[in-house]
Amino acid sequence: MKLLALVLLILIGSAVWAPKFFLSSAQQPAAASISSTDADFSIVLFPDTQYYNSQNAYVFSDQANWVVAHQAAMNIKMVIGLGDIIDGGGYPIDSNGNVNGTCGTAPSSSWQTQWRQAQAAVKILTSHGIYFQPTIGNHDYDCEGDRPQPRGTTNYFHYFGPPTINPTAYILDSSGHRTPNFYKIMKIGSTSYMMLSLELFPRSSVVNAANNLISNFPGPVIVSTHAYLANDGSGPTFGSTFPAGSAYPLCSGFPSGIYNCLVDSLNSYRPVGGGTDGIGLWYGLIGAHPNVFMAVSGHVRNPSPGNYPNVPNYNGVGHVDCTVQSWTTLCSNPYRPIQILSDFQGQGNNGYFGYGYLRILTVSPSKKTVSVFTYSPSIASRPGNFPARIPTFKTDTYNQFTMKFPPTFGGPDTEITHINSPLDGSHVPLIFGISAKASGPDSASHMQIYVDGIKQADYLNVSALPGGATVKLPGSGVHRVAVQTYDTTKAVWIKSLIYVSNP
Repeated sequence: MKLLALVLLILIGSAVWAPKFFLSSAQQPAAASISSTDADFSIVLFPDTQYYNSQNAYVFSDQANWVVAHQAAMNIKMVIGLGDIIDGGGYPIDSNGNVNGTCGTAPSSSWQTQWRQAQAAVKILTSHGIYFQPTIGNHDYDCEGDRPQPRGTTNYFHYFGPPTINPTAYILDSSGHRTPNFYKIMKIGSTSYMMLSLELFPRSSVVNAANNLISNFPGPVIVSTHAYLANDGSGPTFGSTFPAGSAYPLCSGFPSGIYNCLVDSLNSYRPVGGGTDGIGLWYGLIGAHPNVFMAVSGHVRNPSPGNYPNVPNYNGVGHVDCTVQSWTTLCSNPYRPIQILSDFQGQGNNGYFGYGYLRILTVSPSKKTVSVFTYSPSIASRPGNFPARIPTFKTDTYNQFTMKFPPTFGGPDTEITHINSPLDGSHVPLIFGISAKASGPDSASHMQIYVDGIKQADYLNVSALPGGATVKLPGSGVHRVAVQTYDTTKAVWIKSLIYVSNP
């Protein structure tokens, strides 16, 4: 069935963190490719624009005008909004924009002005033929201040549906109505890309639909969703932390000894119809496909919101760096796309502004790299509105860096040890089965299993754990389980690590 003819009917349901969306090998498409002869191009990210309204509305317009002015020189192909387009949400409205409902928590009195100002800024882009992908954030839903988090989208579609925005297609619900989940297929050079935007903490039915879309698309896919990565590598800490600026999927519902789950996660919003947190998206969607090229998100504005210069350079940003996080689930998976968090709203006005920073992603098919730049058009054009000496370009290593293409797109690779089951963060019995294998360009043999740093099993002349391999925990509680493989080519041990708990 051709992709554009694919009809996706969504059965509204809920999902807990444990993913239920695994694909069989028969469903997996061959790894997509990007032609090395294609020219370099840029994608611009607008991180959380929610505070660019009222007296700060000029910032959103400055960003749009800057993109228009640099479209040709930088070969800018599209702009992706990372969610929280506005801050107000608003009361439900009818098709004419008239209030048509109530909220438990009254929205800001300026909510309609915020929507109109955001729409006007985006029309600067669309009037010049630049496509804008408006990923929905928690602040963009009707009655956004209510809990559980509502999923009403009357304002969102009134201001950012057609003709303002024209994606290739929407994911439909069971009644055939559009949802704030959609994709744009764009040919850049000789390569067709899918830009896929997913709702806040996507419902399980949406994740299933997205899996079908990606499985049926032969090219690279860029996934955008508002809440996916945490800024500080909040993953399996077990008494330690990742370096600042690293990232790990948001999570909810895990014992604190396994994951340092943040308040920005699913459990804080309890969205109507349930949802899928970042770690569930990793296992059930983003890490399950060889043709997912990139995953981008916003939402998380920590740590230490405040004013320049008293804000860490890694405030609201992070990315997965497999030279640093090589042993983690994110990097031991054979499908590990480029993953970037961008959210500057925690900077300025004591954490309620953003200083107008946007992200420029320059993709170089010939070099097989994606270079990230952080820049504020407003600081450059209106320096009197900002603190003295604040940089127009943020050139620290958290905000300007280059990432290599994922291995499935021909990027550099190394041997990895991938624990297939159990999943990171699982609840397990005291004795449980474990599956792991080595893969990559090198030759590998000799595998070992460790529990809490103590060797429990040793297998010679294997590159995959034999069927029936088990782990025995020393007792209840949280435990660290590692599998390492000897890379005979490089003469090093390659480790992968998960954390499990026994009630």
